[in-house]
Parts: sequence; C-alpha cells; structure tokens
Amino acid sequence: MIGTTTSRTGWRRERARTTTAALALVVAGALAACSGPGSTTGGASAAAAPTAVSTNVGDKPATLTLFSAAGLKGFEQGLADAFHAKYPKITVNLQVEADNNYNTVLPRLLASATPPDLVAPADLIGEVKDNLLTNLDTYSTAYGWESKEPSTVLAPGRVANGVIGTGSLYVAGGSAGPLVGVFYNKALAQQVGMTSIPQSLGELETVMAKAKAAGITPIVASNSDGLVGHLYALLLGNYMGPQALLDVIWHKPGASLDTPEARAATTTLESWVKAGYFNSDANAINQDGSYGQFAGGKGLFMFQGTWITQSLPKSFDGQYGIFPMPANQAGGKQVSMTGNSLGFAIAAHSKNKDAAALFLDFLTTPAAAQVAVTNGYPALGAGSGTPVVTLDQTLTDQIQSGYAKVGADNGFDSWLQNAAPAVATAETAQLQLLLAGKASPDSVVIALQDAYSKAVTG
Repeated sequence: MIGTTTSRTGWRRERARTTTAALALVVAGALAACSGPGSTTGGASAAAAPTAVSTNVGDKPATLTLFSAAGLKGFEQGLADAFHAKYPKITVNLQVEADNNYNTVLPRLLASATPPDLVAPADLIGEVKDNLLTNLDTYSTAYGWESKEPSTVLAPGRVANGVIGTGSLYVAGGSAGPLVGVFYNKALAQQVGMTSIPQSLGELETVMAKAKAAGITPIVASNSDGLVGHLYALLLGNYMGPQALLDVIWHKPGASLDTPEARAATTTLESWVKAGYFNSDANAINQDGSYGQFAGGKGLFMFQGTWITQSLPKSFDGQYGIFPMPANQAGGKQVSMTGNSLGFAIAAHSKNKDAAALFLDFLTTPAAAQVAVTNGYPALGAGSGTPVVTLDQTLTDQIQSGYAKVGADNGFDSWLQNAAPAVATAETAQLQLLLAGKASPDSVVIALQDAYSKAVTG
C-alpha cells in the first residue's frame, strides 16, 4: 500500500518515516519529503482553465507520456495498460526516472517545450505558481469529477493563493491509498469478548478496559519515533473534523490548532495514558519493536496504516484484522489519514491535454480501482468494498471496506506532522512528554500551536 504524488505528498512523507517494508515501491515514499503541503508559500494567480475542451477523444489516435518514479513503474504501467485496453487508439508510455532524482528532474521537464503529459507533482504550490500545470476546472465540469469523488479526495489537488485545499483543481483522478485505523489481534479480541467492531470511541474504550482488567495490554505503540502521532491524528480528525484538521495542515489563513476540539482530542489521549492502556515501554521502542510486540501477542490493538501488512511476520498472517477508527458517537462519520495514489496532473505545455484528461477520468472507474487493489492499495470504486467492516471479513476485505466507509463519510484527512517539519518535531516531543506524564493537554496544544504559528509566519 504505497502512495505517491502531490495529493499524496503528506502520505509519502509519512510512509517514508514509518516503515521499512521491502517492496520495490517503498523507495517512492521519500520522493516528496522535501516539499509537503504548506511548505511552499507562493501567491501567484492561478492559470486560467482551458476554455475549449473535448471529452470525445477516446477514438482519436494519441500517444501520452506519463512521468513515473522507478518504484511505481509496475503500478503505473498497470494503469497505462488498462487505459489502453479501454481506449486502444491511445497509448500511454512511461518515462521512468530513478526515485531519488524524480523531484529534481520534474520541474525541468515541466518547463520544457516537450514535457510529459501526465505527472505526479513534487511541489504542487510551486509548480502552480510557475504555471507549469494545467488548470483542470473545465475538465472537472465536463467530466463531473466533483460528483464522482469525495471532496476530501479532490481538495489536496486544489490551490488558491499559495494554499492547498481550495481554489482551482490541478490534480485529479480516482481515489486509492493507505487506510490508517485500528489493527487488532484476533485471539486477544476473542479473549476479551470483542464480538463486533466497536462503533464508537466509548465502545472502543470499553474493550480496552476489559483487556486491561484481563492483564492484556490494550495498545501497542512505538513513540521513540513519535508514531503515537498516528493515533493522535485520528483523534484530532474525530474531534476537529477532517476539514478543520486539513485547514491547519494546508496553512489556510486563520486556521488554528488551539481549539477546544483539539484540546478534547488531546485529553482523550491523556485519559488512555492515565488508564494504563499503552505498553509501558512505548516511549522507548521504535516501529519494528512495536511490530514484534503486536505479532507476538503482547497487545490487543495497534493504531497504524495498512503499509505495515508488508512488515508484519508472515507467520502472523490470518491472526489480525483492521477496522477504521470509530467515530466519537455511534453512527458518526469516520476519518482516516490517507493519500491519493490515483491522482495526476497535466503539464501546462502538454500537446495532448484532452486525451490526458480522459486518462484522469479513467482513473475514477472500477477498472482503474481494480489495478490499484491488485497492487495493494485500497481504492474507491473497486467493487469489492462495501462501507461495512465486520470481524468475519478477510483482511483484504476489511481494508477495502474500511476505505470505502471513510470515503462514503468524506472523512479523508492527513497527519498533523505534515503541517511543517517544525510541527513534526514538536509533535514527537510533546507526545513523548504526554505519555511520560510530564505534559498536560493544554501544554501540548499550546506548544504545537506555537510551533505551527512560527512555521506559518516564518
């Protein structure tokens, strides 16, 4: 479950930080580490969208070039092949670049007279500012993308006045990416009487209390590397709502983390610390240590992303599952951090914009979603995912259904750490203090807001 590109920028940075999986695609995780949402401040006016576009191009010969990172070659070739199968007169050729060169080479290619037609932007704000990408608003209207995709899927591809999340659309396509949620040990869940998926935070807390009373560690976590940040971001999404959290991450003017909702999320996390729900060495171990504890039956839950399925021991297969973070109240909307692996941009100097836009529209179809699923990504529209997760589903179906549930709830957001490098550093330090009982919810939120304010104004 590997992601890439602009809408995926934060996910890629998170992926690089949190896993050492040995898949070839892993190297793509670091591609966008140098330029996340909000890391660039530019305010140039957006380029105007093309006024005359055609959607009737499927039977017209064309050759498109898709600029691909080497680690994603297999996945993106699968998309190109599936598109060609549907539109035999249009060929998509991959132009492959080494993963560690992708971000460096891309701006030069986009500025050339013969750029690749389709790209995964490395610096969306900067490339929009420099008029290197096509404004997709007209295509969005023509193809009805806003009715095909949740707004939280399209929002990371929008830019206005140097801020991601609103304004004109520059990255579009389907929706595929990791699901971050609650992994559980099946045997331990059965032991504590968890007979169904918890439908609220209260129900989740009841299960954790039962585990604690039975001598079972409720939550296995690693926080020497700050990975309690996964759980913290889930709680922030629950209490703040995904859009308010994204406003902070994307540096929307006036956005703030210093809110009653963020304090409530932090207070909930503190209450779990005080209840003794975490492994006692959470602040001392790293991700690999937490994987070992979880696979070794040392804890009931682990709040992580689906990329860890590539890192957990194969001997543990079939013994664990995953469900989305429960909403605060039963029946509420559910959230998850993710990134869009099916989103691409069209180069401003592309000579084949209409055909390239048809490719973006193809990415919203079940055929493209199936390519994503085949390559390990949960995806909206794959057909196998109904927005209901149950204990008797296979892991694959739980992942797909959980992703579908969050999509149906328009609940995709991102990690707080992606607001700025300084916020990531402050978050790790503050969560370590919170787990050690040396910080209060108020002091954590104040410290994080201070780091954020300095990053935004600096």
